[in-house]
Formats: sequence, structure tokens, C-alpha cells
Amino acid sequence: MPPDVIQQGIEDLEQELVETARSVAADGVRLGRAVGLAAEPAIVAAGGQAWMQILRVADEHEAEVVVCGSRGRGAVTRSVLGSTSSSLLHHADRAVLVVPGGEAELDGPALIAYDGSPAAREAIAAVGRLLPGRAALVVHAWESPLRHSVAGRAMSGGPFPEIREFTDDLEAWLSEGADATVQEGVELAQGGGLDAGGEAVESATAAWRVLTATAETRRASVVVVGSQGHGSVASVLLGSVSAGLVHHADRPVLVIKAPKPSPA
Repeated sequence: MPPDVIQQGIEDLEQELVETARSVAADGVRLGRAVGLAAEPAIVAAGGQAWMQILRVADEHEAEVVVCGSRGRGAVTRSVLGSTSSSLLHHADRAVLVVPGGEAELDGPALIAYDGSPAAREAIAAVGRLLPGRAALVVHAWESPLRHSVAGRAMSGGPFPEIREFTDDLEAWLSEGADATVQEGVELAQGGGLDAGGEAVESATAAWRVLTATAETRRASVVVVGSQGHGSVASVLLGSVSAGLVHHADRPVLVIKAPKPSPA
């Protein structure tokens, strides 16, 4: 075919794609405005890496939160092949809200994972800013090294009364520490204007499993977790609470980035 015909075909195809993008953006604006958002459209050429352009636009507009849907392809697929939601989670320097498909629990509390870390504190502060006056449940997931390890059970069940007394005291100290952590989180949440209660959940399973199960039981509308920002490689290979929640939770997950350390 003549070069000018090929060029015209490319231009026509590009124009068609732009018009389709504008239609999609307009549809999103309509949906956003219908639920009370002051939504405006924007279209951006992805260039093969949609998440990079999304974060670039977020930087330009100084967005506080990036919101995206999850197609629910499963943890293995997303870990190995990647997805827009996973890439945003790993690379964004701001809050990311990942919303799975399906019916949403709109009236439940915001479940906030809390372990006393700076990231968890920032998560509570963010919920206070983004969802003022919201009912909140502060959850601390913890594990007893005595009940959930062979060595711990051997010590607790040993023949020496002194060792059994020590393990009983240690178990009580760990439980009291978990309760104190929850109480600290509840006080922070209430100080931030949230209608907050708390719960310490002891389990040998991964923290994200505890949080997912608790969110289902308490019919939470969103699960909020702070991210320490260990980087994408660590998150994929070693796992993290935030990645586990995003990959497996059946409800929205809001991941709050830890505050950057102050320069020395």
C-alpha cells in the first residue's frame, strides 16, 4: 500500500482510539458525579505501562488517593504477571484504594489494621481525614510464640513448675501488650474524629488472613492498612500484609503509605 494510505489508516485508528477513550472517561465522570464526586475527565496514552501514567497524573494533580478496580485474576497471576492494581500498590508514594468486583458492604465499619508502627498510625490519621465521623474497628493481629511453636508448647507443658509459671506470665504479658496496642489505636482513632472500637485477634495464621476473616465477620466496608514501603521486590517475593489483603480480600482495601522519615 502507498505510504500515504498507511499513514492515513494509522491516523484514523488513533483518532478512533482517542474517541473511545473520551467516551470511557465521560462515562466515568457521569458515574462519579452521580455519587457526589466533583469529577472531571482526563485521557492519557498509557504507552504499555498504564500504572506509570496513572501515577504521573496523580503527581500532577497532587492526588491524595489513587483508586482502581481489581479484575480478580487471583494472587498467583497478579504476583507473577503483575496488574495495574499490584503495580500501583508497589510503586505509588501515596494512598491506593483497590476495589474488587461484586457487591460492596457500604454500611459497615472501616477496619483498620494497627500494630503501633508509623505506617499504622498514618493509616488511622488518613481514615480520619478521608472518612470523618466513620465507624471504625481497630484490629491488632498477634501470635503467641508459646502456643504456636513446638518449643513453646514443650516449655509450657514441661515438668518444672518454675518454667510453667514463667510461660504463664509471658503469655499474660503478650496478651496484655496486644490489648494495650489496640487501646492505643482506638484512642488515636477517636482523637481523629472516628467512632472507634477495637479488637485484638490472636492467631497463628498470616496477619492478612486474620484481617480478611475479621472484615468478613464484622461486615467491614473497607480494610485499611499501612504500608512500610519495603519496595516492590520485597512485597512480591516476601509477601506483606497489604499485598495479601489486596490479592485476597473480597472488599475494598485502602493502603496508606508510611510517612517519609525526616531528613537528619
